[in-house]
Amino acid sequence: MQIPKPNFLIFLLLSACFVTAATAQKNNLTNADFKQLAGTAEEISQMRLPNPADLGLKSKTALLPVLANRTVQKFEVPIENADDFKLMLLAATGESWRIKVALPNADFFNLRQDGNLYGIERTESFYGLGDEQFPAEVFSFKGVASGVLRVEINTNDSPSAGFLVVSSESPYRLYSYINSLKTVRGQSIGIVASLFDNENDAALAGNIRESSVRIETPNGQIVGTQMFDDGNHNDAAAGDGIFGGAFVPTQAGKFVAQITVKGVTPNGESFIRTGEHIVEVAANRAVFEGVAFAKSIDGTRLRVDLPVRNLKAGQKVLAYAEVWGRDADGNQKAIAWIGGMTLAEKSFAKQIVLPITLDTRWLARSDVENDYQLRNIRVQDSNSFAVLGTREIVSLLNIEFPENLRRNSGGEVTNEMRTGVRPVRGIVADAPGGKLMLVHGYCSGDVWATARNAGQFSNYVTFLDLGQNRSHDQFAQRIRNFGASLPSFGIVAHSQGGAASLHLYTYYWSGLDYATGTRLIQSVGTPYQGTAIAGNLAALGSIFGAGCGSNNDLTYSGAAAWLANIPNWARVKVYYHTTSFTDVWWRYDYCSLATDLFLGDPEDGVVERAYAQLPGANNLGHKTGWCHSSGMRDPAQTTDSARNVNMNTYAAR
Repeated sequence: MQIPKPNFLIFLLLSACFVTAATAQKNNLTNADFKQLAGTAEEISQMRLPNPADLGLKSKTALLPVLANRTVQKFEVPIENADDFKLMLLAATGESWRIKVALPNADFFNLRQDGNLYGIERTESFYGLGDEQFPAEVFSFKGVASGVLRVEINTNDSPSAGFLVVSSESPYRLYSYINSLKTVRGQSIGIVASLFDNENDAALAGNIRESSVRIETPNGQIVGTQMFDDGNHNDAAAGDGIFGGAFVPTQAGKFVAQITVKGVTPNGESFIRTGEHIVEVAANRAVFEGVAFAKSIDGTRLRVDLPVRNLKAGQKVLAYAEVWGRDADGNQKAIAWIGGMTLAEKSFAKQIVLPITLDTRWLARSDVENDYQLRNIRVQDSNSFAVLGTREIVSLLNIEFPENLRRNSGGEVTNEMRTGVRPVRGIVADAPGGKLMLVHGYCSGDVWATARNAGQFSNYVTFLDLGQNRSHDQFAQRIRNFGASLPSFGIVAHSQGGAASLHLYTYYWSGLDYATGTRLIQSVGTPYQGTAIAGNLAALGSIFGAGCGSNNDLTYSGAAAWLANIPNWARVKVYYHTTSFTDVWWRYDYCSLATDLFLGDPEDGVVERAYAQLPGANNLGHKTGWCHSSGMRDPAQTTDSARNVNMNTYAAR
């Protein structure tokens, strides 16, 4: 099976055009390039990080490794839901594998040649995200008896390893998660797993009989460990059905954890499930020291310096803190939250500090008088959003502001209070006018080409960074650099491009801040809350090679850690669309049969509608009959002419 590829010459030409535009803009960031974020005390609960226990992966599948150049590898696979049971082979050269199966209490037969005699349907498909696609063969079993399916795979003639995927629509799913967002080298990281009924999220006790985790380190080493339900291994109470384990990373980088559980369902049927997680581990833990000092920037703004150890001067991080103080009655009150991207600096005392800006109009609109503090401080990596360090309370000294600010404060919250002072846009004299920028997604081809060629967009430019894997922050900076010569621009984005555009608008000054029009950012098929496919791609990378690579920002937990920092004033500038496959009663429907095994309906072949939602933004509706990308059962969502014309009409520029 061959993966379809774009015209290579066109790919090179388009890539070259983008690289020329991008490299013309140097990325020497200063703190003046960042917005100085802030919000009301009422927003604080939304801005706090989510509980990791709420960010887990729900799995109805098992991803079992198949080694290359082996005579026979044997698997015993439980069939617990005979009405909708599937096997999938994921391998670059899987067509050379020889595979035999034996149904419960029956003899072996050649699955490819004779499967149809047993009512087994074979479908060729592709599994992946963007252009990161892997060939897949899906075998759908109908009406077979429950029990143990024996599988023998011979890869003796194949240099390619791969996976055997087991899936069914059983209501019993694996729920697994990493128990901390503070993933730093040298600190223990917990892993938790349980079985639950899809009708009820409570963990089922007594059904998991064996639980383990396989961890691949950044240098390719494999480490395995057992998980326990004894109350002593990051699980809850002993015997409650929640299993736990842990590992201590000794290096920084990307770890991939695969959890495997085996047991017996409440119906008495054997089961196996796996869950795949990316763990981005930072090199050093940030440690806050002493007190925070404020000094005046101008008549309304203060620079707050937070002393911190283990960060380097020039290191970019994402900072957050809540400003508290005491009122005339002696009560401590929340005033506002402040934060945003910031570069660590070396102070006059040769101490590393993190500068954050506080607009004193936040203080003036409150009745707080003294004893100012920063609370619930956190610092996160700007790419992985791993929490580098936290501190509950730091005293905030040298707070002074003109008394007339309090007298004249009417309680109004201005844009300057939320983002800082917008810089004057420096554009060369012969620069073009405002444009609509078309942005693609993760590891993508030129997804807007069909729409452009059909005349569905006008007065536009096309951002191209084809076939690349970028964090949201890296992606956002490339969009910013590409649009630096424009006086203003709005964005229509596909997939990850929507999240990257929102990231850009939230943290950086760019042409987005000067655009006029109805809809600043429009997106289709963006996994704002992540996708299960992202975690699976990390596991597949160990077999298929790096390719575009895995992306933590697109996982459920990574997306949640990112989204927690996006304030409502930024979200409201986004207008988003979701799609899914055409659903008819007389057939089994999907966008991609291979990814359908891992996703919950409705979905577009990559993104589930439930996880494409952006709370606080503008939901422009869900449309069936359109899939995430080309090559799926229904047309690609970026080729919907009606939606494209509508987005073009209302786009800001």
